[in-house]
Amino acid sequence: MQVKPMRANPGGEIEAGNVVGRDRLIKEIWNALHVQSVVMVAERRIGKTTVVKKMRSGPPAGLRLIYNDVEGLSTPLEFVEAVARDVESLLPAVRQAGSKFRRMLGHLGGIEIGGVLKLPPQMSPNWKDLLRATVEDLLDHCPDSFHVFVWDEIPLMLDKIRSSAGEQVAMDVLDVLRGLRQKHSRLRMIYTGSIGLHHVLSGLREAGHANAPTNDMRTIEVTPLDRDDGRMLAQALLLGEELQCSEPEETADATAEEVDDIPYYIHQVVARMRAVGNEASAALARSIVRKALVDAQDTWNLAHYRDRLDGRYGPDRLTLVLAVLDAVGAAGEPLAFDDLGHRVRSTVPREKAGSDFVRDVIDGDDEKLRKLLTSLERDHYLCRDPHTGHYRFRFSLIQRWWNMKRGGA
Repeated sequence: MQVKPMRANPGGEIEAGNVVGRDRLIKEIWNALHVQSVVMVAERRIGKTTVVKKMRSGPPAGLRLIYNDVEGLSTPLEFVEAVARDVESLLPAVRQAGSKFRRMLGHLGGIEIGGVLKLPPQMSPNWKDLLRATVEDLLDHCPDSFHVFVWDEIPLMLDKIRSSAGEQVAMDVLDVLRGLRQKHSRLRMIYTGSIGLHHVLSGLREAGHANAPTNDMRTIEVTPLDRDDGRMLAQALLLGEELQCSEPEETADATAEEVDDIPYYIHQVVARMRAVGNEASAALARSIVRKALVDAQDTWNLAHYRDRLDGRYGPDRLTLVLAVLDAVGAAGEPLAFDDLGHRVRSTVPREKAGSDFVRDVIDGDDEKLRKLLTSLERDHYLCRDPHTGHYRFRFSLIQRWWNMKRGGA
């Protein structure tokens, strides 16, 4: 296959035509959407946004994507406002004027400022009815199409709603959306986020909400590229940056392998090659990665993998989480559950246990340890060997960084 030259652009917008190796994944998502909605899970920097952008550039006939990044929203009313703006941008003016949403808006006293829809705070008690009305307006206008709402970073929005309005309201948002999916056969939703929705749902369950608001949705993971596609991306970037390579295939392979075929880091390596000269090699790729792992400026923002643990697990479980990751990171091979449990329990003194959960694990509660390990798997820190079930770091790059950061290597 001919490789198309591409400029290195770490963290920047990638044109849909330059997206490498995602056709199979996108086909899987389209196929799923014919029958159900989707939760798209991904580690940061894997390329989730790039996948969504390519999907938006060419949806199948009869299927319309409506995308919105909802990270900045913190109340249900703000969410309704965002959805209503998206819907009304698709409706002709005559349809807008007579819509269920507009009739309800007029009755409740909604306003427009400079032509921009604005829902005043006093409308907050009615957010459920307003959300149902605006979604149904779209479905009534185009009854023969599938409509797919793509809400990026929805876990962050839900977490903000939980903080500002309480657990019940956050759960209500999820329940109303599930109700709409169940009522309308041609309505689909895609939830995406850089923090796992499972953290939000776990918090809601711990607060006493036993609902399962996403059990009708299929979970699809955005993984790194496979090795052939990782190599192809590296080759495209080496060509696009016009770097001289005496062994281009070996250089591209090393570039992809060193960073676990994660597109963002492949871009970073090639961009750094261009910054230091006109030549590229496998040895240079390995050297660039080694230096990035100990870079005091942390230009790859690898510290995020440590920093985010505080918010996700809280101070009461943090000592235990760090002990787990330290043990797995320092091990020369995947660890069996019993071996991992022994290492963790011999590391964390009982007097440093910050909660009953941690004390129970230290005292031998294997089920709670398994629950924690499952959460770390869902957060993409750990994975299990498919043959033995033993635990290892999901990404060798992050394991190398973790060991250097934590003194295990």
